[in-house]
Amino acid sequence: MYGKRPGLSPRGHGNLVFEQGAKGNAPTLAYVNEKQAYTIMDRATYITMKQKITLQVLVERDDILLNYMTLIPVSPAKFPQVNHTGALQFVEWLQAKEAQTIIRDFGKDKYGEPLFLPQFA
Repeated sequence: MYGKRPGLSPRGHGNLVFEQGAKGNAPTLAYVNEKQAYTIMDRATYITMKQKITLQVLVERDDILLNYMTLIPVSPAKFPQVNHTGALQFVEWLQAKEAQTIIRDFGKDKYGEPLFLPQFA
């Protein structure tokens, strides 16, 4: 499946490794841009850096690349000191229209497009 969707055919001998990748996504994207290579990167990092780089998005919103953020409330039976009721309220709020609208619109004013994509919109 590699290379099929964006119309790419990988070639060459191996992959580049950015030895300082643990420093984060922004330095990694800058390195990839310098090498004019390919990488998988999160939307927010790309959008906040796209004025400084020449790389273009080849694939976006493909099911195989979606990176969902997930909340898992801690078990009150195992950790009685946690605010389980508050956690459940937070989960419910994040799934509601108000929070999904905040997620949908975050970054639009500064970058012209959202940094994140809501799951329920």
